[in-house]
Amino acid sequence: MIQKIKLTNFRKFKDLEIDITKPIVILHGNNAKGKSTILEAIYILSNGQSPWASTDEYINNKEKHTRIEITTESNTYSFYKDENKRIHQIDQTNTTPKKFFSQNSATIFNPEQIEILMISPSKRREFLDEVISQTNYEYIETLKKFKRVLKQRNAYLKKLSKKFYEKGIIARNDPQLNFWSNEFIELATEIRSKREQLIKEMKTDIFHLEYEIPIIEDKDIEKALEDSKKRDIATGYTNIGPHRDDWQVFNGKNIKKFGSRGEKRLAIGELIFQTQNIISNKLGFYPILLLDDIASELDENNTKKIFRKEILDKQQTFITIIHKEELPKEILKIAQDIDLNNIK
Repeated sequence: MIQKIKLTNFRKFKDLEIDITKPIVILHGNNAKGKSTILEAIYILSNGQSPWASTDEYINNKEKHTRIEITTESNTYSFYKDENKRIHQIDQTNTTPKKFFSQNSATIFNPEQIEILMISPSKRREFLDEVISQTNYEYIETLKKFKRVLKQRNAYLKKLSKKFYEKGIIARNDPQLNFWSNEFIELATEIRSKREQLIKEMKTDIFHLEYEIPIIEDKDIEKALEDSKKRDIATGYTNIGPHRDDWQVFNGKNIKKFGSRGEKRLAIGELIFQTQNIISNKLGFYPILLLDDIASELDENNTKKIFRKEILDKQQTFITIIHKEELPKEILKIAQDIDLNNIK
């Protein structure tokens, strides 16, 4: 359990220190008081990246470095970042990212995430990949390698596409293209296998996910890539593979297509809670659960369904909200209340 959070030059906080005394923590306050910033810091220290920013824009603009430090009942974890380096420390001793993140994990849930997961196929793919990466550090390297191979294959396809349009030549047996295709097949097979396994583990009595491969694609990735080669050369792009796959949520119907706004939020909420169980089974502990302004998008009945004590009790949970009175009374009674309106 987190017992102390220290932020130095992190977004609006030049020097913030908060003592944490309970498993459930409510961070409340007006807009722009830093509620989501604290969750972001916990997520970065736990997972290595911001849930919102793809760059290091979280560093305070007036400074050139930032530090996040979190103390638990057993260790102190520190992340330092400046223009030149990243340093991960456990109890003030430098360590590898792999060891650092194997001992930390967090899951975040916010209204924007709900909308994005219902709208964007790329974000749905990223969601699966992020869950897998939290328990499989090698999978992160697989994804990086896949992106490099895809980039190289696409770059070469563009050259072949130019030759096709200039000279009418379709180089389907080109040795270099075959090389990149073989590399692509190996990595794509591994990625799909891991994603489909996670999909199976996600199934509950309330909902299940269905992994979707484009209807034009054969399920045998090697055959599919060969079948698509002519089209790939013509378009200068790899048209099939895990970078084009998708998934949908069902509870007897397709939630994305036929679910109400409330049903979508509850479905994604249940999805997040199920990922907590899956990660816990593999890591041996529950990830920290970060609930960012969830109650603002739910009516009273649905708020009670999301903020269930039996779910929040499984792990340390941080909740941000403007008006804490919107939370169920049973949660308010047992939670630590931190008023950010009184923190400079």
